[in-house]
Parts: sequence; C-alpha cells; structure tokens
Amino acid sequence: MSALQRVIIRVDASVIMGMGHLARCISLANALAEEGTRSVFLIRSHAQRLAALIEANGHAVNLLPDPASPAAVTPWLPTTWQHDADQTLEAIGEIGSAEWLIVDHYGLDARWESIQRTRIPRILAIDDIADRPHDCDLLLDQNLVAELDTRYQGLVPATCRFLLGPGFALLRAEFAECRRRLGVRRGDVRRVLVCFGGSDPSNETAKALVAIKALPVASVSVDVVIGVSNPHIEAVSAICRTLPQATLHCGADNMAELMLQADLAIGAGGTMNWERCCLGLPTLAMDIADNQVAALTALARAGALDYLGSANSVDSGQIARALDAFTLNPSRMRAMGAAALALVDGEGSSRVCRALGSAFP
Repeated sequence: MSALQRVIIRVDASVIMGMGHLARCISLANALAEEGTRSVFLIRSHAQRLAALIEANGHAVNLLPDPASPAAVTPWLPTTWQHDADQTLEAIGEIGSAEWLIVDHYGLDARWESIQRTRIPRILAIDDIADRPHDCDLLLDQNLVAELDTRYQGLVPATCRFLLGPGFALLRAEFAECRRRLGVRRGDVRRVLVCFGGSDPSNETAKALVAIKALPVASVSVDVVIGVSNPHIEAVSAICRTLPQATLHCGADNMAELMLQADLAIGAGGTMNWERCCLGLPTLAMDIADNQVAALTALARAGALDYLGSANSVDSGQIARALDAFTLNPSRMRAMGAAALALVDGEGSSRVCRALGSAFP
C-alpha cells in the first residue's frame, strides 16, 4: 500500500493541445487511487467543461481563473507563466498539503516549478519534447524516440531520476485487462478503427473515411471515434451515414474494447500510440502535430506501425492505397502487431505509482 495521501496535478487540455495530456494524467490518478491516494487536478477555466470527465473518474478539480483579456505568450496558456505560478501557489495553499506536484504542460518549465517548491517539495514533470528545463525530482517521458537516454541532459537537476520509454506509458487499467483477453491476430482486415484524438481540428477523420469508402471490399466494418470537443461532428456524422457498416462513437469511454475488436487502426500519434501497441493493433498513422513526429518515426523504424507522414500532406488516395496494401498482406499485419505488442505491456501507470511511493517508505 502506498504511503501517499494526496497529489496535485497541473494539466490542461484544449482543441489546440488535444486531450492526451489530460488523459494520461487521469490514468495515473486512477492508478494512484487504487493505492489509496487522492488526486486534485488544477486546470484553467477555459478547460472547465472537462471537469466533469475528471470528476467522473473520482478526482477533485480546482479551476484557475483565466484573465478577462487573455495575454497568451504561448499556444498553451492564456496568461503568463508567472501569473499561472501565482494562481497555482494560491490554489495549493487552499487545498493543503500534498506529497507530490505532478505537472504535464508545455507552457510551464523550471521557473514555474521552482516557485511551487515553496509549497510542495517533490515534483514529477511529464514531458515528451525536451525543449525546456525542469526543476523536478522525477522526469517521465513515455515515448520511444532517438537519444531518449540523453536528450534531457542539462535540462534537469543532477539529482533527478528518470522514467523513460513506453514501459512507463500511462494507460488506463482496461488496456492491461483487454491485453490479457487478446487472442491471436490473424492479419486479415474485417474491422477498422478510425480515431484522430479528442479534437481533430483539421478533420483527418473525414479524410480516412473517404479512403475506406474507396476500398474494393465492401464488407469492412468501421468504428469511428471522435471526442466531444471535435468541431466537425456533423460533417463526420454525414459521412458515416454513407457507410452502411460504420458506427460513430462520440466521446467513447471504451477505447480499449474497440481496439481489441479492431484488426487495423487509422489515426494520429500521441497517447494512442501506446494504447494501440498494448493491444498489438497494426496502424496506419499520420502526425497531426510536430511533437508526434519523433515517436511515430521511431515506431515505424521498430516495425510497429506504418507512418504515412504529416496529415496535412497526406490525402485520401494515399490512405486508400496503404489500406489496400494491408488487406493484401496478412503476414505484414501479423508482424506489425507482434512488434507493437512487444513495446508496451499496459503496466506503466503502476510502475510510475511505485516510483512516486518509493520516496515515502
């Protein structure tokens, strides 16, 4: 049993930054809850509609008020990091003591973290782009990228411990459960899962559905997953109605089950990389943000997916040709699934919990 009583988690989500940061923090909070640890989330008020999702998982939420006139200096914050630091300090003071502060935010760095140490002495920084310094005790990067072991050198204190690689991927418990139920993937394509994350601002979902419509095999079933924040719900719904065997899932809470049932996925990078790997799901992938390129490149090199390139340079015809090639090559599908399965076992959240608890014997 963990000795941790409470952790505080600073994270945001939006159409621009996607849902991945919040999703992995909820996964970690859920795993901590299994050990008796309470989590309090600090999110900015522009993300308050997501408070219900956090609370539905059993965690508390405090909102940091946005300024009346946003003065964003990065795409990630509607205010300065100093203002965010002051608000966070005030919120922590109201919440009370906690053993760890967990921060997963591209807009915050060592300057912000150093200020928070006056309230909470231990900090876990979750990162995946290694573009700024951190003042942290633990650094978690769950990605598979080149030079992972060295790219944070000089960016963290000498005493910082690292949790690096897909073995620490923060997945919900149902992925490990579905993995235990996973049978042998035969390599045929009878069911396709299409998901480009919670927001998909450029509507890559529609592009993939047009490609599926062009398949010579009309009997392929399609599960289409979009988030409640997707700005193209009506357009995607209209295309789904033209595909007799397509099912649209808006705000699906059963992604592990859908991936278990699928034979092939079409989607983006981010947290879904590790969810698909955990279930050995062959994938046609495109990046929808620059920070997805390195991991997708590494996964393609490992044989765990087919990386088509940047979504803004890939058209429906290219996706259709790649799909057709997959349907004609079951052995390639089986090899890809096996390579993916070998990378992630679904126990990453538990490993991170143990790392957090090890500071409190």
